Amino acid sequence: MHKGKCNWRRLIATGITAALLTSGVNMLTMNFVEAKASPPIFDFEAHRGGRDARPENTLVAFAYAMELGVTTLEMDMQMTKDGRIVISHNPFMNSNLAKGPNGNYVEPGKYDIRKMTLSEVKQFDLGTMNPAAGDYYEGHGKTQLSYPGTKMPTLEEVFELANSYGNDKVMFNIETKSYPDPAFPEAKNSPEPAVFAKKVYEIIKKYHMEDRVMFQSFDWRTLKEMKKLDPKITLVALTCEQPSWGRDSMCRQPGEPGASPWMAGLDIDAFKGDYVKAAKAIGADVVSPYWEELSHELVSEAHELGMKVVPWTVNNPTKMNMLLDMGVDGIITDKPWLLRDVLIQRGVAVAEPTVNTNSPYHTGVGIATGDTKKLAKGTDSAE
Repeated sequence: MHKGKCNWRRLIATGITAALLTSGVNMLTMNFVEAKASPPIFDFEAHRGGRDARPENTLVAFAYAMELGVTTLEMDMQMTKDGRIVISHNPFMNSNLAKGPNGNYVEPGKYDIRKMTLSEVKQFDLGTMNPAAGDYYEGHGKTQLSYPGTKMPTLEEVFELANSYGNDKVMFNIETKSYPDPAFPEAKNSPEPAVFAKKVYEIIKKYHMEDRVMFQSFDWRTLKEMKKLDPKITLVALTCEQPSWGRDSMCRQPGEPGASPWMAGLDIDAFKGDYVKAAKAIGADVVSPYWEELSHELVSEAHELGMKVVPWTVNNPTKMNMLLDMGVDGIITDKPWLLRDVLIQRGVAVAEPTVNTNSPYHTGVGIATGDTKKLAKGTDSAE
């Protein structure tokens, strides 16, 4: 069924292309690039389900995002000791988010999800952000509604949630959290890229989501492995160069000898620092940089190479408008309610909300303060 939809879109795209070429229109001036699994409208992505509104990477957040009317649910994946794919940005239970069975917030670095079974992971409560989380709470917690008792979901549960909403259009931008640089403390216990990609692909196939999944990673090794498994899966090359975050090894390592471990054997210096060309060389369909590292020229270059551009993580309406003026194909945001308003104000088509009042995860689309004017300035934060 989904494959038929994808072929239908391709037929339309082919017809439009032929008509434009016949009429002499220069296709490079058109902001129209077709990736394999690709939203037919602007790609409006809720980062971790919209972490400034609901507990991040949870079914409550993903239900909220669908009820708001996002195009794509963006999320992160870890693999447990027993080979289950769970949705979590951090490889350890996050002390900003997770309460243990004793009801207390966990100690940093104590519980490595990759050394835990799924049943052990499910004992933790992720429904209330720690108000003592400092900058993290200041940046994301003040507008987030609390849902005590919320558990870490599996990828299967996310797909089942979308199916329970009857939403056969929402896309899934799913990221392998894999750490190829041994200088990173997270690298210990990181699953092998081939194993990680295979486990994720088995679930994609089980739920027939091949045409609705975009497979993303900073660890481009996992992109190469997914391409071996199924060259039709849309690949998203995440990239950044932000040592100010304390990530000195991430990701491109310009000016350093040899290849970056994040780039699956590629050396960014061989591309004269051009991450768009490097992403194309790895076989990516979408390039997804930190938004500050983007320019109109790089967007145009990606389009000329047949790739889409979806920057992360943009929470300020002024910056959203600036990126829209550049011609980006999508935006990832912690504040999806703000991006939806920006798109509507600009006359950009948005998806219809999908509401399921019978779902246990139905929460409505309000935010904790209800004061969107106060929050309109927003902040921009890291992936």
